Amino acid sequence: MIIQPPYLCASCARVMPLPKKRSLRGFTLVELIMVMVVLAGVMAIAAPSLNKFFRNSALNDEARRIVGLIEVARHEAISTGYPMQVWFDLENQWFGMRELSGMGNQSDNPTGGQVQSGRHVYQLNTHLEIELDISTTVSQAFPSIVYFPDGQLETSSLPGFYLKNKKQVNQRLQIVRSPSWLRYEIRKNDEMLLIQNETL
Repeated sequence: MIIQPPYLCASCARVMPLPKKRSLRGFTLVELIMVMVVLAGVMAIAAPSLNKFFRNSALNDEARRIVGLIEVARHEAISTGYPMQVWFDLENQWFGMRELSGMGNQSDNPTGGQVQSGRHVYQLNTHLEIELDISTTVSQAFPSIVYFPDGQLETSSLPGFYLKNKKQVNQRLQIVRSPSWLRYEIRKNDEMLLIQNETL
């Protein structure tokens, strides 16, 4: 039997222990299968919640985009001195903003019967749609929101509407005129206001 002498430290003349061999044992197939089963179970439970989260996220993002455009229209009207209109094409689910100076009778049809080009024209998310309240009577081809150069709303401007998920009726937000009549705000669930019966 050959006995290996212990290692000696040259600098301190101290006996050093033999290095321990590391275990090279890996995961077994059974352990890997168990991990996959646990992960599959977690995903099965979490998937519906994640799906609902992403749908709500798209709804919130689109609502903020619309309210943001309305706010831009107000600032543009004040800064340029011309009335600004935010219009909604409910049939094709387009919306946009334009200046009303020198437009004449075109205010009822801002797209001219087709999709208007420009940086202030947007198409709604394909999974969402804009819906007016049943109490709102529309007399124009396109319901709209108009701001005057003093920052005030035109009295016939859209009082509010709903933005909802096409497949999930219970997922909807309300975009409604604020009590001050200066801005529009997003409301959900029990925060929603009663939209007054007005003719647009």
